[in-house]
Amino acid sequence: MARTMSLFEAATNKGRLMRQGEIVQLVMDGAGAFVCSAADFMTAQKWAQSKPASSNLVTDRGRFIEKIEILIARPNSFVTTRGSQEPLTRLAKAMKLSGYDMGEWLLPPEVKEALKPKLPVFKSQEQKDAEKAAAAAEAADGPAPPS
Repeated sequence: MARTMSLFEAATNKGRLMRQGEIVQLVMDGAGAFVCSAADFMTAQKWAQSKPASSNLVTDRGRFIEKIEILIARPNSFVTTRGSQEPLTRLAKAMKLSGYDMGEWLLPPEVKEALKPKLPVFKSQEQKDAEKAAAAAEAADGPAPPS
């Protein structure tokens, strides 16, 4: 008796699956690529392994990928980036730490903004001098009497 292929096997058959710590990248030949968290991927994988595959590769990929709630896709992929801002930002930061070039991925503007390095705000010399003068004037006048 021939073994039937699971939905997971059919959906990932013509692709490369790369696990890198907390993130998983799936590159599908001719259909683009996406990255998701390992936890989201494992949930979808367990679900898809228990379902039989259909004879349509596109349908199988669609059914499998719709179970992944938060993902970041490449331009012109089979799927588009989806998820709310907080989880997408966490995923994008994990990707950046893993060495991904974030310019190659479809990211919402809020997530791109969150990935920009936060530069410290330095005070100008004039602001520092004014603060010193105000502190010196206050010290010379002494503390204000209680009212």
